[in-house]
Amino acid sequence: MSDGKDAVRRAIDAYVRSLDSSYSKRTARTAVTTWADWAAERGSLDFAVLDDDDSGTRTMRRYAQRLRHRAADGHIEATTAHTYFDWLSGFLSWCVRDGHLGQNPALKQRAREALPTDDRERTQQFWDPETRDRFLQFVGERARDAVDDRGTDALVECRDRAFVSLLAFSGVRGAEVLRASGDSREGRQGLRWKRVDLDRGVLTVYGKSGEWERTPLPSQARSAVRRYRELLDPPSDEWPVFPTEHAPSKYRAAREGLQENGLEDDEIESLLGERDVDGVLTEYGIDPPAVTVDGMRKRVRTLCEEADIDIDGEYLKLHAARRGIGDVVFRKDRGAAQDLLRHRSQQTTRDAYSHIEAEERADHVSELIDE
Repeated sequence: MSDGKDAVRRAIDAYVRSLDSSYSKRTARTAVTTWADWAAERGSLDFAVLDDDDSGTRTMRRYAQRLRHRAADGHIEATTAHTYFDWLSGFLSWCVRDGHLGQNPALKQRAREALPTDDRERTQQFWDPETRDRFLQFVGERARDAVDDRGTDALVECRDRAFVSLLAFSGVRGAEVLRASGDSREGRQGLRWKRVDLDRGVLTVYGKSGEWERTPLPSQARSAVRRYRELLDPPSDEWPVFPTEHAPSKYRAAREGLQENGLEDDEIESLLGERDVDGVLTEYGIDPPAVTVDGMRKRVRTLCEEADIDIDGEYLKLHAARRGIGDVVFRKDRGAAQDLLRHRSQQTTRDAYSHIEAEERADHVSELIDE
């Protein structure tokens, strides 16, 4: 048997090369590499560990639990969790056939039972148009009042309005425009202004496919984003669209950036003691971190509490905005919905909104019966 993390990494490369389509290669590499990074941090990325009945099953169960927690927190869909685990299981079965393993621990029931329940109808929230418009009205009035009271100091309120507007109408995923904790890829560090074309109404985001994708920024969201940009006045196009307000994160970025600029530690502390950290970041061209998905999720929860808005007793979830605008567009134009959501096939879009087609068929059958 092969052992050691390097052997597993080499096996991953060989497995990906063995796949037929470029789409399968990208999807498999993302799913299996994400698991490998997680396992390496815990000392479990080793064929000897995976081949042991107890430790191998325990490793797979703990990873299934991680996927379940990510689904519960809204980072991924329950269906995505199952897809990732299935790709991982496929890789491990390939390892069995290739002689690296004697068994596939991902096939054990004790491991798979820890995955989230894949029940679309029961778990998925979406922003219906009435709730969406109430929320937009709230953040819009709040931003206007803040601008009237504090002028250019109303940045946070205008950021909230821009973010809610973008989320409500563009169909983007939270991780495509915010910082995804634990994901070091460039496209998961927050949307940058260089990837926002306000004149053409186009965003370029790092999609679920692992590729950069262009997606529309409808006019319904554009004015709020434009006004926010004017107030933010980013010093460069590399600046995150939604920078964090978390002071420790900004100070950490400032210290690291100032060290790269050649300043000594005592100079850095003196400068940060005398100056506002935002001014230092701007003057020295140091990009602050973007707000995290978790941070913005908490922010939206707070806004929902202030606005007294909920859906079935729960605050508005970030991904539910994507489902909501997809629902609206799908009812009017199937192809436009596929384009907006960036699904690779029309069938994926139809599967996601199968309830709409069922409703339409029921209405049609009712009309036929009444004729």
